[in-house]
Amino acid sequence: MKSNPGLYVINAGLFSQLQDLGRYGQAKQGLSQGGVVDERAAGWANYLLKNSADKSLIEISFGQAEFAAECDLQLALTGAEMNAFILTKTGKKTAQSNNRSFILKKGQRLKLGFASSGVRAYLAVKGGFNIPPKYGSSSTVKRNFLGGVDGAGGNLKSADSLAVFEQVNNFIGTKMPGQFIADYNKPLTLGVIESYQCDHFSSAQKAKFYSSEYTIDAQSDRMGLRLTGQSIACLSRGIISEGIALGSIQIPADGLPIILLQDRQTLGGYPKIGCVARCDLSLLAQKSAGQKIRFKPACLADEQLRYLQRLRFFNQFES
Repeated sequence: MKSNPGLYVINAGLFSQLQDLGRYGQAKQGLSQGGVVDERAAGWANYLLKNSADKSLIEISFGQAEFAAECDLQLALTGAEMNAFILTKTGKKTAQSNNRSFILKKGQRLKLGFASSGVRAYLAVKGGFNIPPKYGSSSTVKRNFLGGVDGAGGNLKSADSLAVFEQVNNFIGTKMPGQFIADYNKPLTLGVIESYQCDHFSSAQKAKFYSSEYTIDAQSDRMGLRLTGQSIACLSRGIISEGIALGSIQIPADGLPIILLQDRQTLGGYPKIGCVARCDLSLLAQKSAGQKIRFKPACLADEQLRYLQRLRFFNQFES
């Protein structure tokens, strides 16, 4: 398919990036995985347009973004509620609901306010954005100077233009069934698959970990979520540096857990009590600083099945 001019960035908002599923197989070169933080919401955005799950889209954190269509576009918006609306050339405003596909005609604008529920919204286009990949992905990872529109890890900025593939005219509107729309305001308890150095934590310390409520610290980002609350003691103070999996729960010297996310470093030497269940990470991605979370033990086999079902659903369409 040929490339067309596509989506023009009028205002990139507080923190917007081009993302896809991430950069796999590159940890040996010291490159972070990157990719969307809420795989579920991003998966739905592509699914509503019959895109394969690996198509690039825009991750909009906190809101306040505005885009203009440089040609007629088929789009889908999912994730955090940001009170979006479409502004026509004549100045007419029309509310645009989340969790459905829609048309943004040439010259029209899509404007998003502050996130009122959740943190991250996902804006997908039919066929994905036509951005050259770096090491197999267009995901933006600032710390690695990779990905994004500029190819060097830059966030979206005003006056950026994201090319798209030719848009097919036979548009059929789709929307997410109501039972699959997540409530981001519900209390969140994360399943933990005990692994890594879990045996380095005593039964009493594990009991404290699972019975405590933690608060997401403001010093959190796409590398990891820092938590405040009950300090957890480990029998060993450090380990030989090793590879770090997505969702690893690292316990540094102060005993306060850090949940490592998509832009995490590839190696680390702090003990880890286990990993957050992959499906639960999507809900965690929609929690902001000051919100509370808890933990519970999870069964590896059950969580593998749950994640496999998600992968099968979102990978129904060819690349």
